Formats: sequence, C-alpha cells, structure tokens
Amino acid sequence: MCAPRWDSGAVFNALIGGHGGYAITPSNRFVWGGYYEPGSLIWHSRWVTSAGMYESREALAMPGDSHRAVLLRRILAKECDAPVVIRLDPCADYGTSALRAIRRDGDVWEARAGELWLRWTGAPDAQLTGPRSSRCFGLELTVPVGAHHDLVLEVSDQRLPDSPPDADAAWRATETAWQDGVPLLERTIAPTDTRHTYAVLRGLTSASGGMVAAATTSLPERAEAGRNYDYRYVWIRDQSYAGQAAAAAGAWPLVDDAVRFTAARLLEHGERLAPAYTTTGGRVPDQRDLDLPGYPGGSDLIGNWVNKQFQLDAFG
Repeated sequence: MCAPRWDSGAVFNALIGGHGGYAITPSNRFVWGGYYEPGSLIWHSRWVTSAGMYESREALAMPGDSHRAVLLRRILAKECDAPVVIRLDPCADYGTSALRAIRRDGDVWEARAGELWLRWTGAPDAQLTGPRSSRCFGLELTVPVGAHHDLVLEVSDQRLPDSPPDADAAWRATETAWQDGVPLLERTIAPTDTRHTYAVLRGLTSASGGMVAAATTSLPERAEAGRNYDYRYVWIRDQSYAGQAAAAAGAWPLVDDAVRFTAARLLEHGERLAPAYTTTGGRVPDQRDLDLPGYPGGSDLIGNWVNKQFQLDAFG
C-alpha cells in the first residue's frame, strides 16, 4: 500500500519482497475468500474456519484526502466468536524507514515512519515486538458472536488532526460516498459488472481528476517475461479512453474528471504534452530499482521511462 497518494512510497511492501504489512488472520484453521459490496470498493475478507465463518469489512475512507489515507477495518463475528491475530508493521519509503517516536494515548497509538505520521485506533492492548530498527505491533483478540471490532489506521504526510476519526461516522460517510458516486447504469448490457467497473475507475481517480492506469507497480504481465512496470501514473491516452467509455454509458462525473485533468495538462504544455503525468500533474519520476526481491516472477521497479518518450497516441 502506497500512501497517502498512489505514487507515494509504499508503507506495506511485502508484495514486492520488502518489509511492512498489515494482516488480520483467524486463529483457527481457515479457508480465505472475499467479495466487494455492489457498486463500491468496500471489500469483505471472509474466513471459513473450523468454528464457523467470520469477516473483516475493509475500505479506504471516503471522501478521500490527498494528504491522508484512512484505512477502515471492521471485524464482524456473524456466526461465531471470531478469534484473530493482528499484525501491523508499517515501514515507509518502500521498507527503508521503520517506526519511531511511538507512543500510546488511551486506545490510540501514534508514530512516525520516514516523513509520515501514523495513528492507529482500536488496538490499545497491542504489543510492540522486534528490535528497535524494525518495531511492529502484534495483537490477539476475540470478537464475541454478534459483535464487531473496529480498527482505524491513518497515514499522512502532514500532521494529523487532533482527534482520530469516529469509526461509525467514517463508515457511514464511505458508504454514502459510494452510493452517491456510482450510478445505477441500468441501460448497459450488464449493469452489475458495469457498476463495479465504474467503481474501480472511480477509485483510481484522484482529486485532481487524474486516473492512474493501475494501483500497482512491478507486478508482471507474465512471469519471468520482463514486462514489469510502474503504472501508478495518469496516461493521457488511457484517461481519454476511460472518459469516452464513461460518456457512452452516461456516467458524466468520470467524463468531467477526464476532461478536467486532460485539458489542464494540454493548456499547460500544449504541443509538449507528455504521455503520462503524476496525479498532481507533475513529471513521472525516472525508472529505478528498489533493491528488493520483487514480486515472484516480476521485479522491483518504480518510476517509468515514459517520461522520456514522445507518443503520438497522446494526441489521439
């Protein structure tokens, strides 16, 4: 997970072989699955265990903040008690900046990692483990059947607000944002699939209107094929195609975003229009290695050489 923006340094880096992660797993033997709530990117991790089934409802809080990512996780004990093991190991700058300045105030933990401020609510009994150079939080808890337990993690490149978000209010705001932000699209061939596609595109769109090509870096198109790229940037071509598709479906907010971001870049750069930009309209950084093992069958690249290319398709 990169925070607070798509092209920021990663805080959780295990996917590409680095340090840092945030895991909730059942204490019992389990089989994992999951699903998205319709018309949203609210995800449910579902565990079928030897004792019964329980879930973790998860989302990035909305409306979003360009300086602060808020990760909501709600453990739901629907059918049985839900014993879980929780491990929080933030490590900023692609795993090079461990936690420091750690302190607890009631049920709230605060810390720094690199240039980031972090705050974790809902785990007052968490224990710090590991050497000072790689501290992480560990916690075991059991949610009684019929109850739920909230965890709220904030990651910001600015000082955090005085008070952490209220979990119930944050969930209500997130639900409302998705309900209001994703149209029904009933005149399409497959409304359910089309709504989910729209939700994905909405989720990839920043406050500037720029839509990143993907939320990932270094994941291989095919194992050991050498095609591993950082796609956490806005390609003018892709944004234009997405805007045209949204227009065909009558999904006007995404059209407005595409026009707003593309027009701003065209007015700023004219015939020097670049093929891709950061979500803030800046230059895509040079491609480089992170000196990590990388995703299996992939690599550990960030940045993209598109910043040195001229692509005619950016002009249509």
